[in-house]
Amino acid sequence: MITKSRKLNILVGIIFFIPLIEQIATSYDDRIQFAFLWECALGLVLLLAIFWNDLRDFDQWFLEKATSALTISLTLINIGSQLNWYSVNIGNYIFQLAFIAYTLSLYFTERHFNIKNIILIFLNMNVLANFMTKGGAILILLVSILALVLYFERFLITHTEQFRLLILLTYLITSLVAVVWVSAELPDFHINNINWQIEAIGLVLIIFAAYFLLRNKEKLYLTTHIVFGTIIYLVVGQVVLILAQPSMLNVTFLVLAFLIYLSLLNFLGNIALTQTKRKISVIIPTYNGADTIVETLQSVKIQTYRDWEVIIVDDGSTDDTENVVKHYLAYNDLPVKYIKQDNQDQLNAVKHGLKYVTGDICYILHSDDVLYDSNVFYRAMSALCGERCDGIFIGIQEIDGKDKLGKILRTKSYYNSETTVAKMALAFGRNPYVDFTYWRREVFENQVKQNYLTDNLPAWYDARTNHGLKMANSNFIGLKYRVFEGNYLNSADGSVNVLSGELRTLHHILSRLYIPQFKFQSIFYRAFNKFALSSICPVFFKQGRTSLKNITPTVASRRVSDLSNPYVKAIVDFSQNYDVKKTADIIIPEDLQIFDGADIRLFNRQLSQNKLAPFYFEIMKLIGQGTGTMRVAQKDKEKVARILEFFTIKDYVKIEVKK
Repeated sequence: MITKSRKLNILVGIIFFIPLIEQIATSYDDRIQFAFLWECALGLVLLLAIFWNDLRDFDQWFLEKATSALTISLTLINIGSQLNWYSVNIGNYIFQLAFIAYTLSLYFTERHFNIKNIILIFLNMNVLANFMTKGGAILILLVSILALVLYFERFLITHTEQFRLLILLTYLITSLVAVVWVSAELPDFHINNINWQIEAIGLVLIIFAAYFLLRNKEKLYLTTHIVFGTIIYLVVGQVVLILAQPSMLNVTFLVLAFLIYLSLLNFLGNIALTQTKRKISVIIPTYNGADTIVETLQSVKIQTYRDWEVIIVDDGSTDDTENVVKHYLAYNDLPVKYIKQDNQDQLNAVKHGLKYVTGDICYILHSDDVLYDSNVFYRAMSALCGERCDGIFIGIQEIDGKDKLGKILRTKSYYNSETTVAKMALAFGRNPYVDFTYWRREVFENQVKQNYLTDNLPAWYDARTNHGLKMANSNFIGLKYRVFEGNYLNSADGSVNVLSGELRTLHHILSRLYIPQFKFQSIFYRAFNKFALSSICPVFFKQGRTSLKNITPTVASRRVSDLSNPYVKAIVDFSQNYDVKKTADIIIPEDLQIFDGADIRLFNRQLSQNKLAPFYFEIMKLIGQGTGTMRVAQKDKEKVARILEFFTIKDYVKIEVKK
């Protein structure tokens, strides 16, 4: 069975080969009739490949991947031309495709500012320079200036983004290069065919076709983003056709334009947040936060975006937190709910607070952190309403206990692909993204509640599908994150808790993907990552399973200095002794407390206090022996699955029901 991602990759491959095939075909036969037949055949193949996929899967990540494939294909043709390997008979067509790829690269550079997209801009400009048509430089200049003006508008006028020097420099450089290319006089057009006019009409028609096709699939919202995006798309498409003046009707160009517009509709037009449903619910878990929680609440109070609520979950504080909050609220009339519970740890506190949420967007704010400035909620809502996604990552700035500013941490560029998941495995299961995210409520209540609040996995990673959620990168700093000396996470107990989540993530991924030469690829990837080059680091993997034997001990020893902790030791020993043929019968006591990934701190507390149920010592012994098959009664099957998930090895153990 061909998976959804494989189908999309096949389509990307077809896009990659189209320019190369056309160049090869015209090299052997440049007759117009022959070329037109090739165009029709390639256009038909591309169209069939489009409808072979679900039209709703053409999103921002697919479009960026397709743009990369098209750019590389055009670059190969360009290199061959410069080396005089052949003469190029489709120069105008290459200009058309390169200009579209260039325009998309400018957009994706802002969404994902990384080395890969900078390289794509450079490659596309190089192709355009070598296949320039009359008036082409003016069009390149106009689009470059448009990108620059829109960026100024976002951080100077609407304040939907913060100023970022590197993005501004990128747009300035591309604009200056285009200025150099522009000649002193206007081009003299000689329109001697009607093919470009037919394609121009076709471009308008495919916009309506794409819209009605997708509207039949699911509801589309005509937001300002999609109206503005459509206008730019239409103008760029029409002008490039006028300048290139194709000598024959190019079917593949129209089909590619159709595919691009489908993708634009998908990630700009299907925004579920209407004007009346944009309330932000902030969950603040706190434990002994009396010294900092007022500053946290004050940072929420000053937000220019006013449609919000706060749910404070006091996780069994022993200090004066409750009185401090009540005193603050007595003088500040704010939509704040205060809930108190016995100490159950932070993730469980957030899960409890979820019951009281009435908003449409969910955000977790720790009681010792503060929002970066007064426009954070406004920027977050603008980003969520700007494109189709499940949530948005934000950047953070560290502060110390005295509010002294530290380093800025921007989230890495996120791509919704198996490659992203494989790279997380090569990073030993460590979450590569800043874990401060604004979520759509329905996603938070379902996937995030299970992934993060229950299983203690990265919130964006869905272990059931071994895939990421649809996340968007934001280009703003949204939080001042307080870092204390002697932070709990840096303690021996805290390190075990962090390791638990990392091993669980790693083992889920390795049970689904075979990553050859894991040690070498891991060193290679982490070296790229250290120099902020992770976006261009190649990763090799396929569907399958990777052995844990040489991986789990390495990961564990890098996180904790002592592997004698019974929980850690059981998992490490399992990786060394695992054998699916080793079988054991498991009987679950009726009153057994079942731990989830979020309960690791509670588990370690009971372990250190000798309060842990005897069953857990028995199961840790069996796990350490590498037991690969466990037989249980039907009524206990789900409990055993939860226990094995807690010990990070569920996907490696076969659970059989006793007859």
